[in-house]
Amino acid sequence: MLVTVNALPLAVGVLLSCSTTLGETSVYGRLTLGMAWALTQLVVLVGGTWWHESRAASSCEPTPVTTAASRSVGGTW
Repeated sequence: MLVTVNALPLAVGVLLSCSTTLGETSVYGRLTLGMAWALTQLVVLVGGTWWHESRAASSCEPTPVTTAASRSVGGTW
């Protein structure tokens, strides 16, 4: 899933790097299309990695359930 989410931004980034005139297009002030896309790609990568890690960690570790009955049966640690 992580590769799928990052494939499109990477492909567009490669296309922008091949065309200097397209990458130099001004978006806002000194911010160019290439810089804006690089920032977008970074946000998608970090966000996708965070989402993937949080799902992976939550699906592997069972949630600890402690009740008064389970503590009295198991004793103290």
